[in-house]
Amino acid sequence: MEKIISKYAKNEGKVDYAATKKLIEEIDLLAEAKKQEILNYDGEISVSGKTYYVSQNGDDNADGLSPETAWKTIEKVNNSPVVGGDAVLFERGGIYRGMVMCNSYVTYSAYGKGPKPVITCSPENGAGEEKWSLLEGTDNIWVYYKEMPETGILVFNDGEDYSIKKVPSFINGKFMVRHKPDEEFDVRKHMHLNLTHFNEHKALNEDGTPNIAPENLCPLYLRCDQGNPGKVYSSIEFAVRSHGFRVPGARNVTIDNVAIKYVGGHGIASGTCRGLTIKNCEFGWIGGTVQYYHPSDSQRAGQVVRFGNAIEIYGGCIDYTCDNNYIYQVFDAGITHQYSGGEWDCKHKNVRYINNLIEYCTYSIEYFLGRATVPDSLRFQRDIYIENNILRFSGFGFGEQRPEYDGPAAHIKGWDSYNPLDENSFVRNNIFDRGRHMLIHVGAAQQHWAPTFDNNIFVQYLGEETPSLGRYGKTPTTLTPYTENMREVMTEMNLDPNAGIYFAERDELFDLPDFMPIKD
Repeated sequence: MEKIISKYAKNEGKVDYAATKKLIEEIDLLAEAKKQEILNYDGEISVSGKTYYVSQNGDDNADGLSPETAWKTIEKVNNSPVVGGDAVLFERGGIYRGMVMCNSYVTYSAYGKGPKPVITCSPENGAGEEKWSLLEGTDNIWVYYKEMPETGILVFNDGEDYSIKKVPSFINGKFMVRHKPDEEFDVRKHMHLNLTHFNEHKALNEDGTPNIAPENLCPLYLRCDQGNPGKVYSSIEFAVRSHGFRVPGARNVTIDNVAIKYVGGHGIASGTCRGLTIKNCEFGWIGGTVQYYHPSDSQRAGQVVRFGNAIEIYGGCIDYTCDNNYIYQVFDAGITHQYSGGEWDCKHKNVRYINNLIEYCTYSIEYFLGRATVPDSLRFQRDIYIENNILRFSGFGFGEQRPEYDGPAAHIKGWDSYNPLDENSFVRNNIFDRGRHMLIHVGAAQQHWAPTFDNNIFVQYLGEETPSLGRYGKTPTTLTPYTENMREVMTEMNLDPNAGIYFAERDELFDLPDFMPIKD
C-alpha cells in the first residue's frame, strides 16, 4: 500500500488513460493481495479468562471448554455465562445461524483450520427442488415452501447471482405499484425481472403499515426464469431482517477473524459503546431489508425505508477501531458511526478505520453527527482517522437497486450534516477507486470542521454531473464535477494538496445498467 501511494500520489493530474490503466492494474493486484491476506489470516488471540468453543459438530449439553466438548449453536452462546476476559471461538469451516449477543470485555473469534467461520442470520439453505413450487397460473413465479421473515436479498451460489427486491408501496391496507397509487400490485403481473423477489407482509402495525418484525413471517415469492430455483442453484441464502452481532452498549468487545454474511440488517450493530474493535473479518451481502413503511397519510405514503450496514454504531463511540477487514456488497455503508438529532450528548472520539478493503458498497465509509435539539448538549467528533484503506466501486453493488434516490453513493459519505469535527482528524493515504456517483461527500456546518485530506489517490471517470468528485466543505456543499482541471479545482477547495488524480476510461462498470428507473 505504501509503495503504490508513494508512486502515484501528487501527480500532475492530467488526463492520461494509459497511466490510469497501469495504476488500476496495480490496484487490482494490491486489492487481491489484501483480500487473500484477510481471508487467510491465522493470528492468535490473548485470553485472560475462559475460552469457549463452538462447532457445527458440537453439543449444547457439553461444557464448551475444549474443542472436544464444544457447543453447537449461537443460542447456547447467548444463554451462557460468558463474562469479561473470556473468549468465544467458532470452528473454522462452519456455518452458524443466528445473531450473537455480545458481552463486555469478551473476544469473539475463530479456531481450527480452513475458511473463516460464517455467522449468518439466514435461517437455512434454500436449495432443494422440493422447497419451491410454482405459483398457480404462472410458469416462472416460485413460492418458498414455508413463510419467511422480511428478506433483503437472496444470494445464489455464494454470489454467483442475487435477487432484486420488489418493494411496492403499502397504502390503505394494500400493496400498490410504486408511483401508481391507483394500481394494485400483482405478483403475476409486476415481477418484471428475472430473480426478483417479494415478501407479502400481512401483519400490521397500529397505523396500518406492515409490521416487519422478524417473528412476523410471510410468503416469499421469487421469479426464476431458468426453472425451479432449488434445482438451478446448490446454495440459496436469505438475508433476513436481523443482525450478525449485536453490541448492546457493551464495552471493550473484540470481534476478530470471522465471516459475517447474508445478513439483512447490520453485520455488527451497536449503540453507544466504548472500546469496540473489529479486525481481520469478512463481511458480504449485508442489508436491504425494510426498516419501516411510511403511513398512508404521510407525504411519502406507503413507501419503504430500507437499511443495512456492515459495521454500524448509532450513537456515541470512544476508542472504536475497524482494522484489516474485507467488506463487499453492502446495501448501505461498509463502516459507519452516526447519530442524528435528539437532545442527548454524543461524542465520537478516537475512531480508526484503517487497512480495510471495501468494495461494491453504496457508501464505503459513512459518518455523520447531527445538531442537538437543545443548546447545552455536548457533541463533537475528535481524533477521527481514515487511513490506508482501499475503497472501490461505490454504487456498483446490489444497494443501487434502491427504488428511491436516497443519497448518491460515495466512498466517504459525511453528507451535508452538522459534523462538529476537530482539526486532528484525517483522511489520508487511501485509494478512492471509481464510483457510480461521487468519490466523496463531506460536508460540515463550518469549513474548518471538514476533515483534512492528504496523500490520497483519486480514480474517477470524467463527468460534469455524475460520476463526479462530489461535495466537500461548508454546508450546503455544491457538486464538483470530475473534469480535466481537477488539480486546480481541488487546490481552490483546499482539498488534498498531495493527491494523486487519475482519469479512468469508460468500461464495463461505467456501462452497467442503472437500477433506479425500476420504480414499480
